Amino acid sequence: MHVLVVTCAHRGDDARIVHRQIRSLLEHDHSVTLIAPEPGDESRRHDPPGLERLVVPRAEGRRRVSVWRKVRRAARRFARVVDVVIVHDPELLPVIGIGRWHGATLVWDVHEDFVASVSDRRWIPWPLRVVARAVVGGLEKFARRRFRIVLAEESYRSRFPQAPVVPNSTWVLNNPAPFDVADPRVMYVGRLSQGRGAAALVAVGEELVARRGPRLVLVGAADADTEPLIKDAVARGVVEWRGPLSNPEAMAVVRGSVAGLSLLGNHPNYVYSRPTKVVEYMANGVPAISTPLPLAAEIIDRSGAGVTTHHWLGPELVSEVADAVMAYASSPAMRGEHGQSAWQDIRAHLSWNSDGARFVGVIEGMRAGHRWSSS
Repeated sequence: MHVLVVTCAHRGDDARIVHRQIRSLLEHDHSVTLIAPEPGDESRRHDPPGLERLVVPRAEGRRRVSVWRKVRRAARRFARVVDVVIVHDPELLPVIGIGRWHGATLVWDVHEDFVASVSDRRWIPWPLRVVARAVVGGLEKFARRRFRIVLAEESYRSRFPQAPVVPNSTWVLNNPAPFDVADPRVMYVGRLSQGRGAAALVAVGEELVARRGPRLVLVGAADADTEPLIKDAVARGVVEWRGPLSNPEAMAVVRGSVAGLSLLGNHPNYVYSRPTKVVEYMANGVPAISTPLPLAAEIIDRSGAGVTTHHWLGPELVSEVADAVMAYASSPAMRGEHGQSAWQDIRAHLSWNSDGARFVGVIEGMRAGHRWSSS
């Protein structure tokens, strides 16, 4: 198959899109063209072999229409030659879905609760968020008619009961990296925003400095309203910020660390989703420390490796997280045991090593016209 993958809202080196789905498609001898924002030269070095790219601007904030036009022009070049088109952004559903594709199968990969996520899009004015939710709901109805749908979470089944689920799992190494006692660091990987606990992360960094504990290393892009907070924390020496890195680069920094943090707030978009960062930390043999999101707590409790806090964002959370980090840092044996248990759990339950083949099988089946039940 020739597969066209399209996004303008995600990074051009998005882990699920590039390093999981596209890599798996290429490893199963399919050809892939990606229309996406420019990831940068360093990230391109980690592209899976055989990937072809077409670069479009990233759709950010309220200036999006011109980007959609560029995506449509780029995509239409392939209308007669591709077998499958995989779309990752709800805003691109009408851009791709309206028009003739000469037999291509259109697929929407749903890896976020987009209706709930409107509340975390700070660029959408409050008075317009009700309208935005209605628009996203309308796009979902359009997608049910025009697209085949793949889900990343079981929790999305209530809206798409017939769609197959391919979990947002991660690649798992043959063996976890040992605890790096010579370089004690605690990690956060992901977008830096208020809803994702940016202020709490900075406060944890301050607390760890006061306790002479491990340094806090942040990896990820910061929202415009959060970047000054992060830069100030860097200037004060309470966090280290690496900026956005490709997934392989980020995971290289995670391996061997004391623990990985996931301090997401109590928002609808997060409550019913499994935080990918928790899975990634654990897949690399690193215990996760998470706010009490149900699906994160389920993984941590099942493995017995990591800490689910009792508090959401606030001073009590900061103290609780710092206590957990210091406990791991002061006990290499416990840190090593929990890291091993975390890695074993993800290898058994949430490994893209096996889920990747299932994803390819789902896409191939959609191309062949197969249907799935909700079971």
